[in-house]
Amino acid sequence: MKYRNYILGTLAGIVSITAVSANKSNAPREEFDINKVVFIEEDQDWELGFDTAMYLPENFDPYSGKFSLKAINYIDVCDKIELGFDTSGYLPAGFDPYIQ
Repeated sequence: MKYRNYILGTLAGIVSITAVSANKSNAPREEFDINKVVFIEEDQDWELGFDTAMYLPENFDPYSGKFSLKAINYIDVCDKIELGFDTSGYLPAGFDPYIQ
């Protein structure tokens, strides 16, 4: 019994010493500096296999266009939508979508 306790005590000591020494780091600590990060920017020329100028208007410049919010078609919530058939046959009795 003493021999078993001796072996278990020795193993527990080895494990605890290993665990304590594993937390120690000898590497020097450096502060992170965002200015040292190197960004790789590549000029990407896409080859589509055909000349896109044939499909665009003359003097086309994608960066010179003006954007207007009025050009967007919004769906008004109050608009009634007609589906062309009666939906009540497909819904449970007393169904109200506005009840939470």
